[in-house]
Amino acid sequence: MTEKLTPAVIEWMISMSRELGGALTIEEALHIILEHIKNHCPHQTLAALVVSENSNNLTIRNSRNLSYSYIKNFTRPARGSVIDRLLMKHEYVFFNDMPPSHAAYPEVKLENDFSHVCLVPIIQNQRAIGYLHCDRGASCPPFTDNEAKELLLIGYLIGQQIAKHELIFLTRHLARIDEASKALKYHAFLEQYQREAARARTYGNPLTLMLFSVDNYTQYVTTSGVAAGHALLEEIFQLIHSSVREMDIVGRFAADEFIVCLSGMNSPEAAKTMGNIRDVVQKQTALYSGTPILVSGASMTFLRKEDLNLPLEQIFAKLGSGLMLARKQGQNQVVSV
Repeated sequence: MTEKLTPAVIEWMISMSRELGGALTIEEALHIILEHIKNHCPHQTLAALVVSENSNNLTIRNSRNLSYSYIKNFTRPARGSVIDRLLMKHEYVFFNDMPPSHAAYPEVKLENDFSHVCLVPIIQNQRAIGYLHCDRGASCPPFTDNEAKELLLIGYLIGQQIAKHELIFLTRHLARIDEASKALKYHAFLEQYQREAARARTYGNPLTLMLFSVDNYTQYVTTSGVAAGHALLEEIFQLIHSSVREMDIVGRFAADEFIVCLSGMNSPEAAKTMGNIRDVVQKQTALYSGTPILVSGASMTFLRKEDLNLPLEQIFAKLGSGLMLARKQGQNQVVSV
């Protein structure tokens, strides 16, 4: 871009950048950007389209003046004479007084008919991942080359925001998820458990904690290796997760232990669920590893509000004692405390 930015454009970009500093998600960042474009650039339709890595089709990530049903059902192959210029050559394009009979009109049209349209690539790490669409009706002025270049700046800004928030999400994910088992790490589990305990105290609902131990995990790692042991932990986590409700929380408590929080579950339901988890793990891991994996468990149900006021150290000590009792009864045993 050889032309100098005007003071108005510089102020516009500074204002937008300041507001983006407080965005917590990419959806919030895109909302801020499109709102600023709306106030700066005459338009009929605004839309940020991105290419799905799984299907290589275009989807609408955020927009202005498009109906919900159109966005929900929209999908389009990421190819065509104009789309290729955007995604392959990283060029911006604009058409003024474009008739519906133009060969490229169906390729670039979204929900609304238009007279003028400008498309700029969204660039992330030197790669076009989509494009920004801005169109105008006949009553609006045609696009200028300077306007297209200003929108191109926004395309780069959107790409940077997507990269930033993807990195933030990955960092948070890695901080919360145990690498070996893919369950929540202990501190992440504890954070969610404390929210559930506060909710149970407020509404007087029962809450159950379960602690499971993989009885022959050490033996399995010794014979099969650490990598196989990690794969087994992930398999067990998936089996536990699929055996409880979507709302329930599963974390890794120790090297060979998992902890589960089940909101609104009373003692009989908890005992049934715990037995089911034990049986599912034993049966399915035998198919997975060729060796039956034995699981012991202990559960503790809080029926009264005051029970949830016990210090966590006492709660976990009782669960640990229950787990020891289950192991004394033999492998693959479960008890309630």
